[in-house]
Amino acid sequence: MAKARLVLVHGRAQQGKSEGALIEEWMTPLREALGARAACLDDVEVRAPFYGDRLMELLAQLNDPEPGDIIVRGPELYNADADYRAFVGDILEQVRTQEGVSEEQVVAEAGVAALERGPQNWPWVLAIIRALDKIPGIDGDMIERILRDVWIYLERRTVRKEIDAIVAPAFDTGLPVVCIAHSLGTVVAYHILRDRAHGAVAHLTTVGSPLGLKICRKALAPIAHPKVVGSWHNARDRRDVVALYPLDASHFPIDPVVANYDGVWNRTPNAHGIGGYVNDARVLDVLHRALVAL
Repeated sequence: MAKARLVLVHGRAQQGKSEGALIEEWMTPLREALGARAACLDDVEVRAPFYGDRLMELLAQLNDPEPGDIIVRGPELYNADADYRAFVGDILEQVRTQEGVSEEQVVAEAGVAALERGPQNWPWVLAIIRALDKIPGIDGDMIERILRDVWIYLERRTVRKEIDAIVAPAFDTGLPVVCIAHSLGTVVAYHILRDRAHGAVAHLTTVGSPLGLKICRKALAPIAHPKVVGSWHNARDRRDVVALYPLDASHFPIDPVVANYDGVWNRTPNAHGIGGYVNDARVLDVLHRALVAL
């Protein structure tokens, strides 16, 4: 009989997979990196609630423009949801500043000398995406796709309810729970756990999380440490532009505070992939300690 349950909450772009495929994708590098310490997983039941296909179906039903269409056909899409444009613009302006992309570079990318500057101007936002695409290791289209899915999860209640209904039952067990969540999955896991009154989670690890973005905090307000969660450890690669900020007192002020680690060197092409997070030495140490403590 299992002594604990490990819950894996995935991010976007997982359509066409399955729970079994996700477990293999996450657990293979994790076990290999743990080496002899992988024995801590021998009596652990692993669940990876799979919502990837349903998320894609819901997005298709919304008939919103695809990120690639937004980049290529931007001038035709000015009438897209103004709140969404503001959401993307605000975050990409922060990314631009963080990555050292100057306003002059954005203007040059737009090809319009008199371009109105600022995240409220959609041509400016499109030019930022194109400028970021030219930085090695950064995929502007990937950033916009992830932000789009985060936005839709936060703002479309029907989408949020369906995704939560798929993921939440994984936490319903009489076993002690440890959870690892990635990217959009950190938003999903946080939203579910914050509002739960039962089903204790001994430890939560979030990786590649956008929760530190001001716009996410606003959409999730009031933020608070989930009462059902014991320890919470957040890890990010400073080059991961989805995890732009740590979940610290400045960017995610909750009590008790989240333990943050910014030293991940994620070797996936965009510094955001799950494989580059679950084989990080610090992430592994924290997970190992959480599991052996159960």
